[in-house]
Amino acid sequence: MEFKSEHNLSKAKGSIKNEPEDFIVEEIMTDGTTLEIDKIIQIEDKPGKFLYFVLQKKQWSTEGAIFRISNGLHAKTKRFNWAGTKDKQAVTTQLVSGFAINKKALQNLKLKDIHINGMWTENKKVNLGDLLGNKFKIKISDLEEKAEEKIQKIHEKLNGKFVNYFGEQRFGTIRQNTHIIGQHIISEEYNEAIMEFLTNEEGEHNEDARQARINLKESLNYSKALEEFPRYLRLERTMIEWLSKYPNDYVGALRKIPRGISLLFVHAFQSYLFNLELNERVKNKDFEAKEDEYYCRLNSYGFPDIDKNINANNKSIKVTDKILCTNIIGYESETNEIEDELLARFNITKENFKLKQFQELSSKGTFRPFFSTYKDFEFNKNTNQFSFSLSSGSYATILLSEFLLI
Repeated sequence: MEFKSEHNLSKAKGSIKNEPEDFIVEEIMTDGTTLEIDKIIQIEDKPGKFLYFVLQKKQWSTEGAIFRISNGLHAKTKRFNWAGTKDKQAVTTQLVSGFAINKKALQNLKLKDIHINGMWTENKKVNLGDLLGNKFKIKISDLEEKAEEKIQKIHEKLNGKFVNYFGEQRFGTIRQNTHIIGQHIISEEYNEAIMEFLTNEEGEHNEDARQARINLKESLNYSKALEEFPRYLRLERTMIEWLSKYPNDYVGALRKIPRGISLLFVHAFQSYLFNLELNERVKNKDFEAKEDEYYCRLNSYGFPDIDKNINANNKSIKVTDKILCTNIIGYESETNEIEDELLARFNITKENFKLKQFQELSSKGTFRPFFSTYKDFEFNKNTNQFSFSLSSGSYATILLSEFLLI
């Protein structure tokens, strides 16, 4: 999907993520503390069974790093929780909690490209969304001459805010079909959802994995697929093992993977619909609140807070102090005309998000800021590095796409 920008200024040419060290992400805790790279955080223990720790990783997904840590500690992965996932092809920090995890055992764990930058005990787990935002330091390669002039003009034009699209990584970093799987689930086409997940080889880098997917698509021989699928494809193999015993139980196969992963498929489709609506409204410069939409204030850090509602008709609030919030469509959403047309394009209604066979994946919907803000912006022309802070849920690649042709 091409993300339409609110401005029409000339963008600079460049590329990102040539090396993991070119993309640094430091989580900002809810109290404003930044979990800096290579810095030990010292916080006093509180009574409780949850061990908090600062995870620093390089070229690991959050799920992959936690899986590796849990294996090293002989603990189940479901004992661990974190506030938000972080990029794989990057160097990142984030807060994680583990229930009844031995501090010394974690301290003694030696894993490649995984470090623990401090740990302490608390009386509750880390919940999804328990972060203020993230700080980014991103080095740009192959940057054209006079890029600084273009970047400065765009920065002035944006005035600290940008269209809050979901980034492409929301739809899968390799095959980019997560939203397609979610669309099939919402349509209760579980056979198609499973086949899309297992057999779509587009973008697959590993030749063994690519061929295994092709072979399964042609043969539907699950027993043979279990021999051919590489062992690192754990989720696929879990599904295939179930289907080798119960070939037509697609709902059962989907239930064999963690609910959080299955929800990602549904959320990716919702995100795709959100992006399509934003594209349409940016194209038409349609930025006024519609029925059931509202404005929100900025929090103390300058990021949108969707819980700080402002009546859409309140003209006394300055525009700079409020951000339009619009639907992430679910079964409780009050949809507008654009959203109804989008749903019709996919031959569904909002009621489809209330799943009959798979109730635990149902989604009532929520809101997301139409625009997001960015803070602490700098561009270093000597190192070609961008530095900025974003609220949780906003994407650095989307902000960079406002400045660069990437």
